[in-house]
Amino acid sequence: MEEKKRYFSRFGAASMLMIAALLMTVTIEAQTQNPVQVTVPVTISGEKTVAEGKVYYIHQVQKGQTLYSIARAYTVTVDLLIRENAIADNGIKEGQVLRIPAAAVAQGQVAAKNAQAKNPQQSGGQTPGQTPGQATGQTSGQVSGQPRTNGSATADAVRTTQSATKQANQNERYIYHRVSRGETLGTIAGQYGISVPDLKRANRGLLFPHEGDYLLIPKNKISPAQAGRRTVLPVNEIPVDTVLQDTMTVEEEKESFTLPASRTEIDRLQGSVRVAVLLPFFIKENNARFHADSTNIDTDGNRNYREQGRYSGAIYDGSLPFLEAYEGILVAVDSLRSLGLTVELDVYDTGADTTGLHLLILSGALAGVDLIIGPVFSYHIEQIAGWAAERDIPIVSPVPLRDRDITLNKPTLYRVFPSESVIRETMARELMSHPESKVIFLHSDSSMYDPATSALWRRVIEATGGDSAVAEGRLVAHHYTGVTQQRNVYGNVSTLENLLDPARENIIVLATAQTPIVSSAFSALHSLIKRYNIKVLGYPEIRGLETIDLKYYYDLELFIPAESYVDFQSPATQAFSSLFMKKFRTEPMAESFVWRGFDVAWYFIGGIAYRGKEFLRDPGTFNPALLCLEPDFRRDSRQNGYENRGIFFLHYHKDMTIEIKRPWTQPVVEEVFQNPFRKPFPGSSGHNRER
Repeated sequence: MEEKKRYFSRFGAASMLMIAALLMTVTIEAQTQNPVQVTVPVTISGEKTVAEGKVYYIHQVQKGQTLYSIARAYTVTVDLLIRENAIADNGIKEGQVLRIPAAAVAQGQVAAKNAQAKNPQQSGGQTPGQTPGQATGQTSGQVSGQPRTNGSATADAVRTTQSATKQANQNERYIYHRVSRGETLGTIAGQYGISVPDLKRANRGLLFPHEGDYLLIPKNKISPAQAGRRTVLPVNEIPVDTVLQDTMTVEEEKESFTLPASRTEIDRLQGSVRVAVLLPFFIKENNARFHADSTNIDTDGNRNYREQGRYSGAIYDGSLPFLEAYEGILVAVDSLRSLGLTVELDVYDTGADTTGLHLLILSGALAGVDLIIGPVFSYHIEQIAGWAAERDIPIVSPVPLRDRDITLNKPTLYRVFPSESVIRETMARELMSHPESKVIFLHSDSSMYDPATSALWRRVIEATGGDSAVAEGRLVAHHYTGVTQQRNVYGNVSTLENLLDPARENIIVLATAQTPIVSSAFSALHSLIKRYNIKVLGYPEIRGLETIDLKYYYDLELFIPAESYVDFQSPATQAFSSLFMKKFRTEPMAESFVWRGFDVAWYFIGGIAYRGKEFLRDPGTFNPALLCLEPDFRRDSRQNGYENRGIFFLHYHKDMTIEIKRPWTQPVVEEVFQNPFRKPFPGSSGHNRER
């Protein structure tokens, strides 16, 4: 490359233009003895397509065209053509279809015009996208953009022009829609009266449109009513303001979020908040008093199906956690009403299908609500998120969500229970506080194909000092399944012992939550704690593994992130239990969704009543004492939803105690009540009276 630069530096502008012209010529071997050299023109294609939200020209290579001539016509670089089309050995063939980013073409045209304006003599009067023949002009009888040459070349040029015209006519089947902030596939489809599947088929490969992207809207799918209302015309040229889209990232305005430092105390609330609760209570299933019992098997091994009746107090298993969450919501609403706030509560059974929620949205029953608690299924959230975003209605799901990217393009969604990325970051921060320890990464995925495993491994490498930690042996990755050959019970012990360092602290990172593997690892490590200093760092799900002996947690000094934690010794928890007992004649279980339902309802309804829209933009401005959560809602982009990053960190100690590390560097001191069992939940008010 340096030699090429030195070579071109010896020539002036005129010489460089001459070399460029030579590179753009090809030799056509005629049947005569004297071959004729002609310039094969390149015409900018009239066909465009949209892939992953970006507009591309579709260019079909004609006989005699080269990468250089195509790049020159489209005012882009050869490297860009090679990169976008995965061209091997810099070679193209006749008939090959190339994809060229329209934004890069527009940028090149602007740059060429600017260069021509500064030095018109050097540019030779050539306009962007023209071939040398076009710049010099044509005489009578020439095809536009074609130099005078033999009949064969002229015929090829005519066919090229006809092909471009045909492609342009094909493009009239679509119109372009530029995505605005907050728009989703659902809202865009609704604007044109088309279905989301039709929109996805027209824009294959696009999952989440971003602001500034272009979507193809099929004209034949637009409803007549919407077609009459819209005046959007096909976009023939890409607007100048999209030129930078492929070349640099334009940062949006930064948001600021308040880090909670002190508790918010409320003695009085006023006004009214309307709340819609969308949970799958499965009323139909609960109303059924009979079910098919298939537990009996006859002597031939066939199952006997018989109708079995349910007792009167039976509850459908699928609805139980959501009924618990609803109980917590009701206690929170009672507490807020006792402060003077009017809470209008509309409760709906969403079930597990999408039909009921769709009809509910169409009915208009949700119009005008200030808050939606639920839904709990990701496909329900996808269904309602666009509708809610258009109306600026916050959606809060009171349960953990499996979809790691559920907040993308849902600006009014609040994810209460963090995603894997937040959990990984919490684990990495803990590792960074042990810089001298040896870290052993135990994973059950042999080649780390699982994205969660590979992402955690990369984050562990960064937290322990990078590749140097691996080279020095301070960080080791080990494939572990807990299975040994020929029932060798000591195989796992000896394997793990070979990885440990007797002279320093050993931190075992368990990159799995599968019960058999965790149980085997804990058992093997527990037999080595007398000879080695061992601590274990694991996923939050390990807390819920019922088959693991709790003694392992304490003896191995388990470190574990926790999305929620209930301190049953705190005055707030005891006061809530008293209220719950009075209302429902029972105590809430330790792992019940009651705690989460209460915190979600109290935090969001109280925050809206206390701070209004300001609270929704910056939830950190409201920080009441809650039962199991320490909310810290933030987002990385204005077009995405909020995610709670307030994670507890539990450290089990050998003396059978648990150290709780709260999300904040300076934990807030909770109020102490002299008679907590006689007081309502302290987060509401000390002046409340029991009902």
